[in-house]
Amino acid sequence: MKSHQQVWRRLGYAGLLPFIIATIMSLVGWSLPWFEPEFAFVSYSAIILSFLAGTLWGQVLYLHAANLANLLILSNLYALLAWLALMIDQTMAALVILAFGYFSLLGVEKNFQNLPVKDEYQQMRTVLTSVALLTHFLMLIAVLIGG
Repeated sequence: MKSHQQVWRRLGYAGLLPFIIATIMSLVGWSLPWFEPEFAFVSYSAIILSFLAGTLWGQVLYLHAANLANLLILSNLYALLAWLALMIDQTMAALVILAFGYFSLLGVEKNFQNLPVKDEYQQMRTVLTSVALLTHFLMLIAVLIGG
């Protein structure tokens, strides 16, 4: 049986695969009738950004801290930002919006030192966010070249 830490670490890194696969597919100009890489990338990115924003709820509720109520509002704003990226139907703008969301959400998490996250989780989040941002940049290049 795997430890809790091994599971969240493996799930975190496995979560990069859709970003990487869709980016490679777009860069080489490959798509499938049922899988358009740019749409897959943007929609997956929006879902993951919403998921990460939702983790703020659990952290704030765990702390029972009234002074962190702004994090609950921020969490909702990030989810709405992800939804906006899906609704605008403009891939390049969506990629920029989502990249901003990932970058700024990581900053929010780092600035609230009293959140109940372990150092190793925060380090992993930094690596995962860096790779996600890199794939957003590469996907933006693929869209610019292909579009």
